[in-house]
Amino acid sequence: MPSPLPHDWCPSPCLDLINSRWSDHLGSGELYDRLPEPLFRRAFLERWDYRVGNPDDDAARARLLSLRTLLRDILERYASGGPLSPSVQRRLESEINRAPMSLRLRREPAGYALAVGRSGGAWDVVTSDIATSAARLMAEGVSVKVCANPDCSWMFTDETRAGTRRWCNVSVCGSLVNVRRHRAGRHD
Repeated sequence: MPSPLPHDWCPSPCLDLINSRWSDHLGSGELYDRLPEPLFRRAFLERWDYRVGNPDDDAARARLLSLRTLLRDILERYASGGPLSPSVQRRLESEINRAPMSLRLRREPAGYALAVGRSGGAWDVVTSDIATSAARLMAEGVSVKVCANPDCSWMFTDETRAGTRRWCNVSVCGSLVNVRRHRAGRHD
């Protein structure tokens, strides 16, 4: 069983949540899920500065599981260039608005700053923020991809200038696929 914590975190909470369930990149067919792991949930919540009373709340974990499924579907559609159906878009908007945003003016040493906050229950704030991070990736036109290794399910953002990144990790999946391709070519 892999570590309950990822080696690499993503630049967006929605991708960290999505990638908490993944397939074995080596092709064994095994699926792994970090979401049931208390250590992962605590690290995830801490990484994104989410404050909740009980990180082991079963109902909250079920909400995260449901949100993960929804966001995976949405970002896979987005990555492939497909539009969201109206019903899926409504579900995403419902998640985003579960904890309404508010703006506050805050005095700082250098002057005033505008702070964005959310109101609602702690888990509503968490799930709203995660859903918003997915919508923000789409609205900002960020290139989101699924690893080109057919055995890997990892999603990532392609921040290369040319937009040509294919692998979640070139030294892992990229090398693995290239070695397989090379070996297959030698046996023809």
